[in-house]
Amino acid sequence: MSDPKPISIYSPAGKDGAPGHVSLSKAQFPVEAFAGQWYLVNSTMDMWKTHKDVTITYTLTTPLPDLVYNDKKEFRASSAASDKAPTVIDGQSTLLPTEGASTPEQRHAVNFKWRGIGFLLRMATSTWQILGYDMEEGWFVTYFDKTLFTSAGLDIYTRKPGSLSPERIAEIIKAAQALEGEAGKLAQGFFEVKHSE
Repeated sequence: MSDPKPISIYSPAGKDGAPGHVSLSKAQFPVEAFAGQWYLVNSTMDMWKTHKDVTITYTLTTPLPDLVYNDKKEFRASSAASDKAPTVIDGQSTLLPTEGASTPEQRHAVNFKWRGIGFLLRMATSTWQILGYDMEEGWFVTYFDKTLFTSAGLDIYTRKPGSLSPERIAEIIKAAQALEGEAGKLAQGFFEVKHSE
C-alpha cells in the first residue's frame, strides 16, 4: 500500500489577490469537481459546538471567469433527533473581483463573497477562500473572514463523515496549525463536528 499524499495547506491570499499556491488559483481550481455535497467534520467556529449533521451543497450556476455557486447549508441542533428536518440556510457564493491586483488574472486566488438568499438573510454577507484541497481524497479547508455576527475561522469538509481516518484528519489539522499568522492561530482551536450514525 502506497504512502498517503502529503497534505498541502496554504496561508490566505493577501490583498493583491495572489494565492498561496497555484493550485488555489482560478487557472487550476477544480470548479466542477468542487460542486456537490460536503460534510463539515472539524471547525473552529463556536456555533457548531451546539450543532451536528452540518452539510453544505454547492451547485455551479455560473462558470469561470465569473464563477458563482448556489450553496445550501443544512444542520441540526446537537439535541435533535437524527430524523428531525434540518435547518436550511440558502446562499450564493460569488467569485470576488480582483481588479488592480499585482498578479495576472488567471493566477488570482479563488476568493468568494457569500450572501444569504431570502428576505431575512439577504443582508448577511461574508468572504471566504479555500486554503487547501484534495478532490481525489475528498476534502478541503476553508478560511472565512470576521463578520458583524461571527469571528474569523477555519472549517474542514469531507465528502462523507468517516471517509478520512482520524489520523488523516489530524494531519490536515497539523498542516493548518503550521501556517503563519492568524490562520495558524485559529487552527489551534479545531474541534470535531458530530454527525448522526
